[in-house]
Formats: sequence, structure tokens, C-alpha cells
Amino acid sequence: MQKIISIIFGGTKGIGKVISKTLSKRGDSVITASRKSSKIKSHLSIDLGSEKSKIQSSISKYFRNKNFKVNNIVFCQRYRGNDPKLDLEVSLNSNSEIIELLKNKMPKGSSIVFISSIAIKTVLDDQPLSYHLTRAGIEQMTKYYAVELGKKGIRCNCVLPTKIIKPENYKFYNKKNNPITLMMKKITPLKRMGNSQDVANLVEFLTSKKSSFITGCSIPIDGGTHLQSHESIAKKFLNM
Repeated sequence: MQKIISIIFGGTKGIGKVISKTLSKRGDSVITASRKSSKIKSHLSIDLGSEKSKIQSSISKYFRNKNFKVNNIVFCQRYRGNDPKLDLEVSLNSNSEIIELLKNKMPKGSSIVFISSIAIKTVLDDQPLSYHLTRAGIEQMTKYYAVELGKKGIRCNCVLPTKIIKPENYKFYNKKNNPITLMMKKITPLKRMGNSQDVANLVEFLTSKKSSFITGCSIPIDGGTHLQSHESIAKKFLNM
């Protein structure tokens, strides 16, 4: 039986790292991809902020003499900087460049998953305009490729996490009586904060045969918070 090949862009830390571990545990042969080199055996070093030709060169070089198919691509890279143009390249344009390069290596039944943000539905006051624009672009890209690649049997879906607990911020959010954590739990219908494993579990589903007729969807992971009105949230703080 041929092993499932899954590539995780931004797969060496944060949510991406947890996704990589989850798919590896499932039995996938996982290839992580990030700007920095890694000790991980199957790793693609690639700078998604570089010119298109360099991205193409990195992909082509890695797959040279490798005769296998790519079953899943997960995009969870995140630009952290102050250059809006570079944010556009790293967070959005690089996705389409990679898909165009690898789509012919993806067999029927393959899956592409974008990790975006609940920011496509709301405005996050701690994130710049470019962040909101790229997240919205990712959702539209999901829809476009769901239709464009549907004839090849390739599915595309988008995951929209809210503020969640990641390995890097675990101690902060789990500090006893942390007011932010208490507030998040209070306004969330499911009465807890989400975590990276919640996101990874959804990605695992979206890259499995169990989701074989699901494509073009943007799925929030926020415990139902976005479903509430301003009044409902206000009443929770007033204990009404």
C-alpha cells in the first residue's frame, strides 16, 4: 500500500508543528517546509517571501528524482513583520505558486487545506490591515481552487481559528486566574479556549477520505463565539 504524502508549509512550529505530528501519527509521510533549515529528515527549506523563480527552483530541486505523488498540502505559514507587500507574498501569492507547481503531482482524492483566521469575519485590533486582506484572499483562493481543481478530484478547504492555545503560549494562557483566559471561556459557548490540537484534528479530517465530498468550505474553530450578538456577549459580563 502506497504511503500518503503530506506537505505542511510552516510545519515546524506553532499550529503547523502540531498538524505535522498529528498526520505523522496517522501514518502519513510528512514533509515539513519552512524558511529555516531543520533537523527533521523530510524537510524542504524554502523562503516563501522570495521571487517566484526561487520558489520554483526550491520546489523543483526538492522533488527532482523523487517519483511519488503528493496527497495533501497544508498551508499554515505566517508572515511576521511590517512589510505589507511581503505579507502578501508569504501569506497569499506563494500558495498559488506552489499549487500550480504541484497540482500535476496530486492524484484524484487529494486535499489542500489553508489555515486562515476568524479575521475574515471580524476585525482583530492586534493585527494590521495586510493580515486581514491576506486572510480574506486565502478564503477566496480556497473557493477558486475548489472549483478549478475539482475536475481533477482535488478538494480545497479553509480553517478559521480564533485566538487559540499553542505550544508557544501554553504557559501564558494556562496561568492560574489569567483574566484573558477567563474572559475567553466566559464568552465562548463551549466554555473553553481552543488549542492547536483542535485545528489539527480538523485538518486530519479534511485530508481524509471521510471528507471526500467536502470542498470550498471555510470552517470556524472558535467554539461558537462568532454566532453570538454583541448584546449576548455583554450580558455575560453583566451576569444578566
